[in-house]
Amino acid sequence: MSGKAKFAAIGSVVTGAIHLRNEKPCQDALFLRAEKDFAIACVADGHGSDKCPYSDEGAAAAVKIAADILAEMLPNLGDHKDIHLPKRIESEWKKQIEQVHAAAGREAPKGAEFPYILYGTTLLAAACVKDFIFALQIGDGNMLMVDKKGARPILAVAENVGEDTESLCLADAWAFVRTQIIPRSGRAPALFLLATDGYANSFADSSGFLKVGTDFFNIWQEEGLDVIAENLEGWLRKSSDKGSGDDIAMGVMTWQ
Repeated sequence: MSGKAKFAAIGSVVTGAIHLRNEKPCQDALFLRAEKDFAIACVADGHGSDKCPYSDEGAAAAVKIAADILAEMLPNLGDHKDIHLPKRIESEWKKQIEQVHAAAGREAPKGAEFPYILYGTTLLAAACVKDFIFALQIGDGNMLMVDKKGARPILAVAENVGEDTESLCLADAWAFVRTQIIPRSGRAPALFLLATDGYANSFADSSGFLKVGTDFFNIWQEEGLDVIAENLEGWLRKSSDKGSGDDIAMGVMTWQ
């Protein structure tokens, strides 16, 4: 990140208090990219259940693939009804998961569909450009758009499918992907936050999570983004320890 850049992206990932106690790996992943004319942030939450023993690898693959595809398709992101992007993310993720599985020497199914559930993960991704923000989500997690008018949620909360949240591992996962375009209002400064569900679940209700968005905005405006960047890991650690106990991945993008 460059402090002089028009667009900026920061973030952090912490292993949940419960996972630390049980000596289990972090299932969340984060990928950030900021250039002069855009910023991209992606977070993912591997399911972490017994059915998904490699979901940390699935999450890591998801955020990198989504960021690469978003960057490549920036000129076309204004048409959020285009299903090509969700289909491509699903296809590229599943292709890479098969390669990861084979490279690790794990047994591959014979005469049956590949068990993508072993790597099951959610995905939240957003790209900020001059005129709008493009947001994409499959599964649980939370996004906030914040400006001087306050914080507002982006995209509806996902419904669970059986015992699991919507996931990239599902057949035709692209059909469960939700997208939204948020127009940029003039040149007013704004902040966009996205986080895996371990963060919002650390609050007693949604008002606490919304307040974090406005707090971050005010800190950025009054003290600078570096203050958030320097303290974010500690804040997320405290949230997990005193709240959900879950892993947390958070990305924060700003532009002005």
